[in-house]
Amino acid sequence: MSLGLAKTKRRISTVKNTEKITKSMELIATVKIKRFKSESAKESLYTHELEDLMAELFAHDSETGTHYGRPNAGDLPFLFIVISSDLGLCGGYNNGIFKAVEKMATSKDIIAPIGTKALHHYAHDFNFKNINHDFEKLSLASLDFPEVHRLSLGLKNDFNAQKYARIYVVFTRYVNSITFTPTRFQLLPVQIPHQKWDREEYCPPLFDEKPRELIHTLLPSYLAAVFYDRLVDSQLSEQASRRTAMDNANDNADRLLSNLTIQYNKARQNAITQEITEVVSGAGDNS
Repeated sequence: MSLGLAKTKRRISTVKNTEKITKSMELIATVKIKRFKSESAKESLYTHELEDLMAELFAHDSETGTHYGRPNAGDLPFLFIVISSDLGLCGGYNNGIFKAVEKMATSKDIIAPIGTKALHHYAHDFNFKNINHDFEKLSLASLDFPEVHRLSLGLKNDFNAQKYARIYVVFTRYVNSITFTPTRFQLLPVQIPHQKWDREEYCPPLFDEKPRELIHTLLPSYLAAVFYDRLVDSQLSEQASRRTAMDNANDNADRLLSNLTIQYNKARQNAITQEITEVVSGAGDNS
């Protein structure tokens, strides 16, 4: 009986130590959520305005249309930039992204993983053998905007060189604290729906330069802003998913501790009862 008590006591101690870790991780995730929410709110305002401006420019390009508005011709692969996490213990965050990519991409397409989990996953996923390693060193913890801008310029140059027919970013869109949606966004060619206003037909917008020239000037800034916005959204979703996972782990630990405590008390009571019975029986024999 004493061995059973010792074993249960060790399990209780182990669960308590584990719960300390999960509670700490939940607190860290909560702090990071506040940080990325603030970053996302600021970045989204700028990005949405820039998207509206680019949509306006593409809609009023009266010439044959810039090549940035149509896919490259020929039997070219698509590039899928897949944003995952560097760390685990974030619920179904990474699996959701990987399952979404499986439905979107074909074996001839090229995968550009971001995050340690995506790197490891596609190193062993033989359905996708064409891997682009240009984004491996991008730090998800710091999200350095100049680095994102540099990578965006590389994507523009690759599209100009007709390496890819289309370039997509697959990320996790933050909906609320418990809902995150794997989403595909097309970086190139730029195809943003244009929302006309009531009087646009009679009073079209005026541009200092031709829309074609403005598109080519603003495109690097647009690509960097949109790409950075999707990275921030993914980080916000990752931290929210991790906080939810750790909260569930804490609840499970509490239930397990409750059951183990009841089990320990029952075993302890049985041990005490048995010892009393042995003492009483020994006293009776001596008499």
